[in-house]
Amino acid sequence: MRRFGCFEISTSCGSCGQPLPVNGPYRKLLCINCLEETPVSPDRIAGFLNDLEEEYEGLAEGQGRGGTLMSGSGTFKYSYWRLEPRCYSCKKPLTIPEKPDNAVIKCSECGALSYVFPAPDWLLKKVPSARYFCTPQPYSEKKSDKNLEIDESSEKPIVISCPKCAGALTVSAQSERIMKCEYCNSEVYVPDSVWRRLHPVRKTEEWFVSFEGKNRKQLESERRVMDEKEEKEELRKWHSRNVTEKAGSKFRSFPGILLKIIIVAVAVGIFNTMLGNDYKNNADFWSRYITILTITLSILIPLWMVFQTMFSSKIGNRKKCKQAMARLAKKHGWKHEAAEYKSTLGYINAEYLGRDIEIHPGDDYAVEVDINNSPFYIKTEPPGYPQDSVQRFTTGDERFDNLFPIRYATAELAEKIEKSPEEARLVLAPVYWFLDRWRNKLGRFRIDYSDAAVHMTHSYSETWNNSNRYVLGEDLEPLLEDMMVLSAGIDAIAGGKDPELPRSHIDRMYL
Repeated sequence: MRRFGCFEISTSCGSCGQPLPVNGPYRKLLCINCLEETPVSPDRIAGFLNDLEEEYEGLAEGQGRGGTLMSGSGTFKYSYWRLEPRCYSCKKPLTIPEKPDNAVIKCSECGALSYVFPAPDWLLKKVPSARYFCTPQPYSEKKSDKNLEIDESSEKPIVISCPKCAGALTVSAQSERIMKCEYCNSEVYVPDSVWRRLHPVRKTEEWFVSFEGKNRKQLESERRVMDEKEEKEELRKWHSRNVTEKAGSKFRSFPGILLKIIIVAVAVGIFNTMLGNDYKNNADFWSRYITILTITLSILIPLWMVFQTMFSSKIGNRKKCKQAMARLAKKHGWKHEAAEYKSTLGYINAEYLGRDIEIHPGDDYAVEVDINNSPFYIKTEPPGYPQDSVQRFTTGDERFDNLFPIRYATAELAEKIEKSPEEARLVLAPVYWFLDRWRNKLGRFRIDYSDAAVHMTHSYSETWNNSNRYVLGEDLEPLLEDMMVLSAGIDAIAGGKDPELPRSHIDRMYL
């Protein structure tokens, strides 16, 4: 069923600051005052349309809202209503053809012309329910189009004098602002009063959009249900694979534990033998032996755990990791927080190359680096909580998909990723680059809308004492630097640019 929305939007010239009407889905506006073009973000236009669509059912005919929106793409004054098309000049209702296609409608009351045209392709990707527009000026996708309507028949040419030779110059609506005198070849600047008479300033007018079908929010909700169903199935397989691996890991660790128990038991037996207490054929031997063994283990195991907690950062790789953090903090003038405690590695919260960073090897993620609104959400382990603006994708690369059971991207990038594995590698180039660098050591890895985070597999273990996490000292600074490259690359992808990655690795991006 058709739904109609009415819009009034204006912004200001990015060059001279004069008001600029946005009288339709135009991506460039020409300022009549300074003749400079001001770009309008497609996301901004789509945002206004989607906002009305999401509120539509709660509005009565003629109801709406307005306000001022300040964003990185400019300041916009806007109003929108649930309203059927009408003449922008006299407000008389307009009759829209059932299947409009670049039609021109003349108001039967005042004769004003309204232009009807289908929603452009670039907008349909962002507002899937938009069908056509009805605006007070024609629409063109041509690069030379200035979105400025000039009624040449309404103005006769104007004659002015050349300020140098006084020659008569004829100025029309087709003339350039700076024209050449045909008598003395001087360049003459057309005065403001003449220019504005030939190019009258356009006012902010009403324009209309017809919507049909499901809006973006509804389609995203349906897609999210499908995504969750697919994710649930893949997580079942992921858990199956990882349970087997964990069981094998526990089995491998069992002999070591058993060996320790046997060594202790043998030591106790030898101790008893040396004392001359031969109870091998006596039931009392076993009761006493087990009692001694139990007491010994009950003392040694807690002592070992206390030792691990209090002194683990003072020995072995954890000590080297802590020393590496101290050197890194000193090198950059950062503060090594909590370094005074013997039982911890400490942590670093700082700003580096314009990004917020956190280095905390004893935590779930050793290094976290700020990202400005990432278009990806990927994780090496569940659970996952992707933002509403992303959808699930499959790369066609089995190793990549198995590594990341949680994988989402914005709709535009997800579509590119699923075209082919080659296209996926281009879109995900920073991620593939990072995996190529650290694939043999990678433990936990996550990219969400605000940051990227990683921990190494050799330092992350779910044991009795989770404080045993660390990063090899020689890896700490290279890991941070590569995380910075990764984050910058993701920011570039989000901005529609090619990421700058070290050339030595670009040609061999694989898992």
